[in-house]
Amino acid sequence: MFEKSKYLNSKSWNFNKNSYPYPLIFIDNFLNTETYKKITEKFPDLNTFKNNGDINGNNIQIRISFSDFSQKLDPFWKEFGSYFLNEDFFYNFCEFYEDDIKHLYPKIYHKIKMKNFKIGTQGVDSLDDCDVLLDFQLGINTPVKKIVSVRGPHLDNNKSLYTALCYLKDSDDTTNSGHFTGYQLKPFTFLSLGNSRSVDLSDVKIYKEIKYKSNRVATFLNSKKSIHGVTEREVTDKLRKFFSFNAIFKKDLYKFSIPNRIAIRIKKIFDKKKNSKI
Repeated sequence: MFEKSKYLNSKSWNFNKNSYPYPLIFIDNFLNTETYKKITEKFPDLNTFKNNGDINGNNIQIRISFSDFSQKLDPFWKEFGSYFLNEDFFYNFCEFYEDDIKHLYPKIYHKIKMKNFKIGTQGVDSLDDCDVLLDFQLGINTPVKKIVSVRGPHLDNNKSLYTALCYLKDSDDTTNSGHFTGYQLKPFTFLSLGNSRSVDLSDVKIYKEIKYKSNRVATFLNSKKSIHGVTEREVTDKLRKFFSFNAIFKKDLYKFSIPNRIAIRIKKIFDKKKNSKI
C-alpha cells in the first residue's frame, strides 16, 4: 500500500483498529525516523500561527491549511503536505477502511474501487469542479494556564469521509493529557447536536482513548456514530503539536433519522433560549 513512500515505513507500523461503534485506528511509528526528525526540526514556531488564532489564549487550537502555508514556510512543508493531497494517497488510505466503506457507503465504495473520483485540494480547487477535496493542516494547541478541555464530544462535518491526526509530541513534553477519545451513545439515547455539532457529555460514554504520543496517528471513518473529542490538558508551557489530513466530499455522506432530527431541533431551540438568558 505505502511501501514505496519516502515518508512512511509501513513495515515498522504498530497498527490497531476498532470497528465498533465506528471504525477507529491508531498507528504508531507512522513516519519513518528521518522524516519525523525533519518535521520536529522544521515545525513552525508559535508566532507562525498568530494570524489564524489567539496564540496568547489558554489551550486554543489553531490550524493552518496547506493552501495558506505552502508558499510561506520552508519548501519541505509544501513537498510533504502535497504527499497527502494526491489521489494515490487518497485511494491507498481508503484501503484501511475498505470493508467499513463498503458497509456504510456502498456507492462511494464502488467509485473508490474504480478510482472514479475527480480529486482536488481544499483552498485551491472547488467542489463545483471536483468530487473530493483533500486537505492537509499544521496544528497546535497553545500552552495551558488553566485546565480546560481541547474539545468535548462532537461530530465532524458529514461531508468528511476520514480524518487523521499525527501527533508530534516534543521529546521533553512530560504531560499525560490531551488524548483523542472515541465515544458512543449511551443505551436508549437519541443523538442530539448542539453548536458546532457538539454532543452532551452526559449522553455518551468512552469506548476508546488514544494517548497523545509522538509519531502516532489517530484516524477514524466518519459516520453519524463517529462521536469523538479530546481530553482535558494539564497546565503546561508546551504546545500540543500535530498535523492532520482529511477528505471532504461534495455531497453529504449520511443523513440523520427522523427521531434524531427532532432531537437535534429541540436541542437547538433549548440552547438558543438558554443563551438568550445569559
